[in-house]
Amino acid sequence: MHLAINASELGRRRGGNESYIAGLLDGLAQLNSSTRITLLTCQWDPPASIPPAFRQMNVGLYRRLPFFLWQQTLALRRLKADWYLANFFLPPVLPCRGVVVVHDLSFRAHPEYFPRSVTWYMRWLTGRAVQQARRILTVSDFSRQELCRFYRVDPAKVVVVPNGVGADFRPASPATAASDQAVLSRYGLTPPYIFALGNIHPRKNLARLLVAYRCLKQQRGDVPALVWAGLPRWDSSELLVEARAAGVILPGFIAQEDLPALYRQALMLVYPSLYEGFGLPPLEAMACGVPVVTSSTTSLPEVVADAALTADPASTEAIAGAMAQLLADASLRQHLSQAGLARAANFTWTRTAQGVLACLGDDWD
Repeated sequence: MHLAINASELGRRRGGNESYIAGLLDGLAQLNSSTRITLLTCQWDPPASIPPAFRQMNVGLYRRLPFFLWQQTLALRRLKADWYLANFFLPPVLPCRGVVVVHDLSFRAHPEYFPRSVTWYMRWLTGRAVQQARRILTVSDFSRQELCRFYRVDPAKVVVVPNGVGADFRPASPATAASDQAVLSRYGLTPPYIFALGNIHPRKNLARLLVAYRCLKQQRGDVPALVWAGLPRWDSSELLVEARAAGVILPGFIAQEDLPALYRQALMLVYPSLYEGFGLPPLEAMACGVPVVTSSTTSLPEVVADAALTADPASTEAIAGAMAQLLADASLRQHLSQAGLARAANFTWTRTAQGVLACLGDDWD
């Protein structure tokens, strides 16, 4: 089988889609598989790190839609692949079987979180891809239910293959101490701190997190600094001004290779997102032995199970209360640290890669 993968996001430094492709490739590289894999890549500055195990077809500079969809068609015709895997979108003319990975349906469930133009093209192009694809992959049972809710698809066509956690996400140890300190120094961070990760985006619920943090500081005199790491998106300037005024540290985008250090040195991760198709940061934090506070809605309880504290993301009191509980109770932090390690061990990118290949290898015709 010859599998082509849209790896154009590698090097874009924009978050979730890139993390998924990087993790999937890491998992595929660990397998002793006869599948031939070709990556469709783009030219970035600095260049993306591409695993040497895979053949590449570089299609040049990244082009925004719709042009890149036609780039894909031309490349696939030359490759003569059996399958093409891509996040969210497939080219209108697809010269092989297609599998689309739909991570979440936030643009359908909550269009108010996005600019109207983004909602429109996500809805239209994802809808086309879902109908066009031979297989639809998604990352949680929650997202599978959402796909069946918003699109007329055969449920048997939708396959759940959960995300994984990379081997770099591991607990702090004497072996990691010096490198962790060097990473934190580059970002101007000093432990202890409360960590929040994700683009500064409405669905990440950072406005309520800021209110919860202010309440916590009023209630207690020993609250560590709050670190928000992520890129500003879609008119977040006012929120960022308020955050700085409250003492929040804003290091911006964190390189993937630096994330484990920032997790490991955090007192806790707080991830109160309003809508997630999976929610990789809580799982990564748990793999680092860091206790987690996250939302009690959408896919997040499915991912963390009983290894994290969950709170109603619409309630600033609930978010603040869960944070206060962890700050006050060292034994609870230790319990969640151990429970999180055990839970995260169930999710590896090798298992994700195995699930993807098994799905494509099944004869469903």
